[in-house]
Amino acid sequence: MKKPSEHDLLEPDTFDVLSATWVCACNDENSIITFEGIRHRLNLGPSFDIKGLIQSRGDLFRRTVPSRRLEAWKHDMRSGKRLPSWIREISEDALRSKTIDEITPDDAFRSQFRAGDAAPKSSLEIIDWGLQHIDRLRKSSYEAREKSVKSWQMWLVFWIGVLNVAATLAAVWLRKP
Repeated sequence: MKKPSEHDLLEPDTFDVLSATWVCACNDENSIITFEGIRHRLNLGPSFDIKGLIQSRGDLFRRTVPSRRLEAWKHDMRSGKRLPSWIREISEDALRSKTIDEITPDDAFRSQFRAGDAAPKSSLEIIDWGLQHIDRLRKSSYEAREKSVKSWQMWLVFWIGVLNVAATLAAVWLRKP
């Protein structure tokens, strides 16, 4: 029997992925980030909906890249410049070129704070703001789950009490001569 690995037991936490993506989008040399690049860098499986996660966080990320900026980046990549690691790892030149050509504005995103063409890396204050924002989202989600669990526990205790009273009444009723 195969022993499960740590990766089999632990699914990536959405807020951890969001935090790591935020730091990458703020601090990467290239302000344009691809969904596939994040998947590769964070070692996310194909079932993790990284695009859906980023698309849902318009407060942190610009959901697409202008075509003009994307074409300039693709031109640089074809010249061997500004290659992300997932593209660099494609050893076959024809496949690498095809992969670069197939990237569309909907395959990439950027930080809300790196909107311009030559946007510099974000300041530590901006990165910290985003991480604190994500932490507030995490706490809010945790509190909502806790509230739901406590609600279910309350109803479970209530129904167990009702069943206990009903069982007691039935036992008393059955004992009468």
